[in-house]
Amino acid sequence: MGFNSQVIQLNEFDGFPAYVAIYAEQAIENPFALSPVAMQWSEQIVLNRVQDCEAFWTVQKNKSQCDYEALFVPILAHYYGEGFIAVFGCHPWQCLIYLAYQIEQKSSGIYFLQSRLHQNIYQSLDWHTWFANQEILTAHFESTQAKGFKADRFRSKQAQFKRFIGRTGFSGLFQLPGMDYQVFSRRFGSWLASVRRWTMQQSSALQGFPWISVDQPLRPWVDRDLEYPVNQWQVVELLLREDLQRLCELFVQDEQEHINRMVWQIRLFNHQLVEVELSFRHPYSLHRDQPGFKTALYQARYIYDDLVRDLQARDSDLDLPETMPLLAWRIEVCERFSLPPVIWDLFGHDAADIAHEDILNLQNKLPVTLDSYCSARSFFPEQCFSVSPLYEKGDDDSGQIQWTSQSLQRPLFYYQSVDEIEAPIVGQFTFLERCSNHWWQVDDTRASNRDYYVLKNPRGAASWVYRDFNGRWFKQGEYC
Repeated sequence: MGFNSQVIQLNEFDGFPAYVAIYAEQAIENPFALSPVAMQWSEQIVLNRVQDCEAFWTVQKNKSQCDYEALFVPILAHYYGEGFIAVFGCHPWQCLIYLAYQIEQKSSGIYFLQSRLHQNIYQSLDWHTWFANQEILTAHFESTQAKGFKADRFRSKQAQFKRFIGRTGFSGLFQLPGMDYQVFSRRFGSWLASVRRWTMQQSSALQGFPWISVDQPLRPWVDRDLEYPVNQWQVVELLLREDLQRLCELFVQDEQEHINRMVWQIRLFNHQLVEVELSFRHPYSLHRDQPGFKTALYQARYIYDDLVRDLQARDSDLDLPETMPLLAWRIEVCERFSLPPVIWDLFGHDAADIAHEDILNLQNKLPVTLDSYCSARSFFPEQCFSVSPLYEKGDDDSGQIQWTSQSLQRPLFYYQSVDEIEAPIVGQFTFLERCSNHWWQVDDTRASNRDYYVLKNPRGAASWVYRDFNGRWFKQGEYC
């Protein structure tokens, strides 16, 4: 008798980590290795909030057909040397705990707390590792002037808790019996209860963690005071292009420099100051986009149109111009970081890479995200495709050809819900295929049958229609 066996991949994990803690053997000079949002935990440890760049790194991983470890190792080695240690996880405190353990083990490389292997090790760590970073944590609480925090009382509660675990003999935090936040807080103080919650939580919410963002080394900005009020986008666009060129000249031209976020402060005709954000789904190179700056101007246009609509809706009862004139503005680069040359070496410079860069630029220009689709194993059209990440490696199964080939005669445009139509006249439609799915789940197997046709109207426009087993006709899509 045979049996099915499944190999458990202990290093595999789902989802994208929210934070990473990075240790370098020397003092860290560049904290922005993987994200423009960073915190300097100590001289040799830096935290990055990588969830802000999830879309970019996911596309790069799928494009290069590698895992996140293979993607990040050369980048981190470029900035921090071969002896670096990086721990990815959902909360910065969990990353720091596991990083302390790996430093003690004299390890190197990348570790993901989402993997079953490292999560099991993490949950078995002793109290020494849990307390290792709490002295530095105390210093950060004091530097942020956390309301109600007193270092002496915190250390007193630490000592009380150490006596408690000494008496009970529990070897680690995950061996403690269930004790909710309120119960733990009443006995050992709210601050130590917060540290315990960070250790065990599964969300990326900071929950009072003293995050102190590192200031960007340079935040270039340009001002413009208009000689006369302006309320036409064509004029605003022309002036913004000049200002973006001036902004480029304020920092050294470097193709490694990429921007995540810019702030546009606008002074309206009534002297109201409005601050809006130009954010990019993927790191954006201002220098490479000159002289047209199409990507930044697309984002500015969407923001301008939204601002105009909001002002019109708010002031609809007032006798104001249809478009509120602008008097002045400021553009400031708020978040930027450097992508090392090694990342471009990973992806090469062939035609496919040029197309890849075009897609990234297009995603930055559009107000909505781009979706990629692949064939799914189903005979029913509305179930025969699914969303997949851009550049995700395709299925190597040769059986996939069947599901791909059957979709060749189907349209690209599907209605979200079908519309019933009158039965067409013979000669207006051409048979395509009969589809049937999940026939074993219905009492009458005919109920799952559909006959699909191409229906042409007198003007020659083609629609995608089907007839069910009752003889009723429905329109489900259109051919472009």
